[in-house]
Amino acid sequence: MPQHSAVGIQSVGYDPTTRALLIVCGNANAYRYVGVPKDVYESLLSAASREQFVRESVQGRYPREKYPCLAVGEGV
Repeated sequence: MPQHSAVGIQSVGYDPTTRALLIVCGNANAYRYVGVPKDVYESLLSAASREQFVRESVQGRYPREKYPCLAVGEGV
């Protein structure tokens, strides 16, 4: 069973220092995967389907944290 569907990836980001991959979905949920090599991030950027790439090459391979419904731009 997949950890999450990653349907509607809105944006991705990567921190090479911590090797953390951040994926923000269209439903505003965000997922942070840790320990992701830079080449995996670069492959994600060039993938024909980012959602399929995440399902096949990221989910279940790297520890993740979920941040539900981020309100980007709102004061904290």
